[in-house]
Amino acid sequence: MAATDRRRLRVAILGGGAAGTLAAVHLLREPAAAPLEITLVDRAGSFGPGVAYATASPLHLLNVPAGRMGGISGQPDHFLRWLRGRGEEDEAGSFLSRGTYGAYLADLLDAAEAAAGGARLLRRRGEAVAVRRTPDAPSPLAVELGAGERLAADHVVLALGPLPGAPPFPVPPDLPPGAYVADPWAEGALAPPRRGESVLIVGSGLTMVDVALALAAAPAPPSIRAISRHGLLPRDHGPGLTRLDCFRAPPGAAGLDSLIAVFFAEMTRAAAIGGDWRDVVDSMRPAVPALWRRLGVADRRRFLSTLHRLWDVHRFRMAPAVAARVEELRREGQLEVGAGTVRSLARRGDRVEVVIEAGDGDETVALLIDRVINCSGAGTDVSGGAPPLLAALLADGLAAADPLGLGLEVDPDGAALDPSGRPSAPIHVVGALRLGVEWEAIGVTEIRDHAAAVARRIAAAGTGGAGPG
Repeated sequence: MAATDRRRLRVAILGGGAAGTLAAVHLLREPAAAPLEITLVDRAGSFGPGVAYATASPLHLLNVPAGRMGGISGQPDHFLRWLRGRGEEDEAGSFLSRGTYGAYLADLLDAAEAAAGGARLLRRRGEAVAVRRTPDAPSPLAVELGAGERLAADHVVLALGPLPGAPPFPVPPDLPPGAYVADPWAEGALAPPRRGESVLIVGSGLTMVDVALALAAAPAPPSIRAISRHGLLPRDHGPGLTRLDCFRAPPGAAGLDSLIAVFFAEMTRAAAIGGDWRDVVDSMRPAVPALWRRLGVADRRRFLSTLHRLWDVHRFRMAPAVAARVEELRREGQLEVGAGTVRSLARRGDRVEVVIEAGDGDETVALLIDRVINCSGAGTDVSGGAPPLLAALLADGLAAADPLGLGLEVDPDGAALDPSGRPSAPIHVVGALRLGVEWEAIGVTEIRDHAAAVARRIAAAGTGGAGPG
């Protein structure tokens, strides 16, 4: 066996979607102290697009302008340059299809692999169910796959993406087949609607918008009602890019009340140059992780209980064309959006009786619906009902849950922390599982920087415990 094989630093990246792909890309691009062997593990064997960018529908657009969607840290225009290299003359403010972005991620991975030199990339279909310490082995960790196989690893990167969300109401087991859709992105979950069908979508965020647009474009579009606790729709993007250069955050410690005051002061500054709240939200985004870390647990909890949804509808916005189509559907009566909470589902022949408590809680209504689709959002709490991998990490003391149920405890460099607050093993976190410590953790802007920082840390580690290949 060659000497370079014996000295390879083994890195297992768990998750082959955007987060895992960008972690692999940055590792392949990073000069390393030892040759790398990177194994990218994905349950579906889909490397690059993941769930978020696998859609082929031209109706599903990015929610961020193309000029900000570059996958390489420090190069926000990289996606735009890739497009122009293919002869597409899109503007920085364009909102392109998510499928196009998925193709970009796949191409980015292929290009990084081709240019990697001594690094080796292996793509592995499988589901990681545990990470174990292996103190007597050449590599300190082993990733257990569902089929009983093991991967030796000197470093593990958790790039799992958003967790599946639990239904916010009890789901009876005897509902008619296809009458309840737990995950609209699961393969084959969103069957074409039948003529005259009625659909209730639970949730009113961007996932609801995607599902409603797809259903409304069908040959026999159904009547669609969407409800959420607040009944708020995502706001729309304005034309162009942000006019504010940066968010003027106060120095030192800052509580929630002072940050709210600064936000409104920034609104005044934006208005003075012809901008609006969109400019403030966008300029604030890079500062959010540091600002979030300054908040104590009590302030974070207060934000989650009083401002979370209001922030989300302004932060996670619709592309202008999407917003216009949603407004058209509402105007035509094909889409109705309101406030309410589902209290129960029950089978009534081939349909579902849904009992809904009105937004103010003063009355309930019972509706007969053909199909109920859960679009209430991703899960964040790893301590209950988490995938087997996360449950095993918590049980073995290799990771700790965020106290507010927002992913894992992670240090500023992306290392997973044990229950005592110390990095317990060479386990790194990219993406959504960092929500509790950074709040901004699920967009490409944040993920590419997570990936770059973790790649630098791993590449600088040298062979460490790496042994024979």
